[in-house]
Amino acid sequence: MSGPRLAKAYVSNYLANDLPSRLITYRNHWGLSSSQLPSPVRYFTYEPFALDKWPTVITVVMNTASVRRDGYEVDADPSFRVTYNMRTYIWARDGGAQVVTEQRDNLTTVVREALMDGPSLSAYDSGVPCYPKIDESTIREEFSDLTLIKGERLLAGGYVSYDLALEEIVDHDALGFVQTHENTVSKLPVTPNAPTNVIAVAGDTQITLGWTESTWNGGVYEITGFNIQQSTDSGATWSTVVADTGNTDPVYTVTGLTNGTSYLFRLASVNAAGVGAYSASSLAKVPTAG
Repeated sequence: MSGPRLAKAYVSNYLANDLPSRLITYRNHWGLSSSQLPSPVRYFTYEPFALDKWPTVITVVMNTASVRRDGYEVDADPSFRVTYNMRTYIWARDGGAQVVTEQRDNLTTVVREALMDGPSLSAYDSGVPCYPKIDESTIREEFSDLTLIKGERLLAGGYVSYDLALEEIVDHDALGFVQTHENTVSKLPVTPNAPTNVIAVAGDTQITLGWTESTWNGGVYEITGFNIQQSTDSGATWSTVVADTGNTDPVYTVTGLTNGTSYLFRLASVNAAGVGAYSASSLAKVPTAG
């Protein structure tokens, strides 16, 4: 059977894939800044005060609401429809009551819409075998009081509760056979998406690069630097110029280049999980003297 561990994993993976683009859409539609509607940075089922990144979204299973036998598979394994009472918590921490409640309220709205818009989580993961479905009629929201922590920092929380039903099969083997089986849970995408708008300006044996930073940091770790690659054969092959710039400045000057040679550049954001997706290449530039 799939169980609550995988129920949490399906929701977390769905939100990790769905929220980045949905947040940008909401910011543009409402005219909000990234401070008013920030990107959550963790999706773990840990107690929130143990985390050091805010805001955070945490999905937990509260209890098993019902277990209903649907029948038997062709190999006589019984199949069940198991319904879990779930909660997805939204925690925000910032200075000032208005700021922190605005962040919490905006994030809760976006998370609720994501859950209402994705009743079939299996659409986001073709490997999901148990057809998880959210019952939209059970969705409701609750909000906590403000809590003062660490001086003038305020903590605001809320959660979206809902019922999630899974189709689960009890596998069994014929007597006399001993087999091992391990459930697998797909990992969250924890590397950043690609930077955009890479601009290159040529100089004497050097090219200065500028770019727009990634819109998604991977959901778990902050971006700490950028990986830079260059190509001198119109993008057929790429070589790494800088493995990690070690800072988040969206500008870097590549030196020691050959004047008269055409260069393309591309970048990827780096976090503790590794190197993310590479950007589209810059326009070709040729360093020249004087």
